[in-house]
Amino acid sequence: MKVGFVSLGCPKNLVDSEVMMGELVSRGHELTSQPDQADVLVVNTCSFIDPAKKESIDTILEMAEYKRIGRARRLIVAGCLVERYRGDIQKSMPEVDALIGVNELSRIVSICEGLPEAPNPIEPYLYHDLTPRVLATPKHFAYIKIAEGCDHPCTFCVIPQYRGAFRSRRFESVIAEATRLFSQGVRCAARAPRADRNAAGEVDPLPVRLPQQGDAEAAEHDR
Repeated sequence: MKVGFVSLGCPKNLVDSEVMMGELVSRGHELTSQPDQADVLVVNTCSFIDPAKKESIDTILEMAEYKRIGRARRLIVAGCLVERYRGDIQKSMPEVDALIGVNELSRIVSICEGLPEAPNPIEPYLYHDLTPRVLATPKHFAYIKIAEGCDHPCTFCVIPQYRGAFRSRRFESVIAEATRLFSQGVRCAARAPRADRNAAGEVDPLPVRLPQQGDAEAAEHDR
């Protein structure tokens, strides 16, 4: 089965898309960048501000056309728009075949395959170093998500509503992922933005230069 993805919004959404693509590839499915060649189309949406909501809705309707003019059999909508407007999407967008919230990423394979959804309760989700990912960034660069959610119910921010309470990955998990990315040719990793744990709100990604092959030899020489 060929699956096409459109990922909108922030780097956190991009990492979520990479995780979903990784899950599909690990189960033998093929990714395509050509929507007219996809059997299933997935739109990972953003709804943080009004222009983002409009872009998400326009993209959903654009991809829905490929069910008419292409080979697509299913259209799946994922991400923050689902968390905020799940009922409205189900009611007013019959073109959409299934929905995936930000804590339901592990269901992507069964939903793409059209299998009955398991009635398991939704639990807060955060990927780890063993979770398959297909990077959508340039080969030298990748995002690493070290935490998810937020415990501060600020009136100006909807992140706690969409992504749940704060939780973070183990230090060892982050290092293991960074090491694997380096072995794959990534030379710069940036933290996918998360809600800061103070009044400053959202923080910028912090770039980290991964060690180069000759760094250890140079350090030894300097000694």
